[in-house]
Amino acid sequence: MHEPDIEKLRRFSLVVGLITLTYSVAGMSLVPDPGISFIGLTFKVSRPSLLPVGLVMASIYAMIRFYYYGFMLKNSPYRDRRDAIDNLTCYEYRYSGGREKVPTYFGPTKFGASLWVPERAKAEAYIAGFPEVFPKFALARTSMKIETSESYNEDGDSAGMFYNVEVVIPIRCRLVAILQDIDYSSPVWLNMISLTIFFFRIGLKGINA
Repeated sequence: MHEPDIEKLRRFSLVVGLITLTYSVAGMSLVPDPGISFIGLTFKVSRPSLLPVGLVMASIYAMIRFYYYGFMLKNSPYRDRRDAIDNLTCYEYRYSGGREKVPTYFGPTKFGASLWVPERAKAEAYIAGFPEVFPKFALARTSMKIETSESYNEDGDSAGMFYNVEVVIPIRCRLVAILQDIDYSSPVWLNMISLTIFFFRIGLKGINA
């Protein structure tokens, strides 16, 4: 199944939302026998009342299409961050064993990967493949280091070293992620605001007001 370019969908939805918002907030109205000028030619609009209807339909279509492809078929940045945290282990008691979910933007900063594998290469591969879902900000970034622990068998003899990865996600990075999530979802909430203002306006003054 061919999926459209998310960035193009996002730009289109933002443009339509801004036009709808401008139309609604600025109190634009259609004069009798309006015309549209294009490359020096003027086109008469015989049914001007349908222009706002078309604008609303475009806004609803753009918003729903972006939500479908950007949130339902594709993981949003928030979903990627949530999955990254859910796949880690928090050592604080209130979050251990799934008692509570670690907040995406706040809460503990230190986590464990719960690997404890005998091959150091697997721990190194985990670090190399860890998703970069949290932004860098003010010299802060997600950091990881390998932890080692010696294992013993039932006789007390050494069974070799085991390796795990400690992951640190600074609060600063997680707070900046809020801005990224707001920006990513702007095609949805901007069109919702635009449509709300539009329908409120026509409810008070009519569609041609």
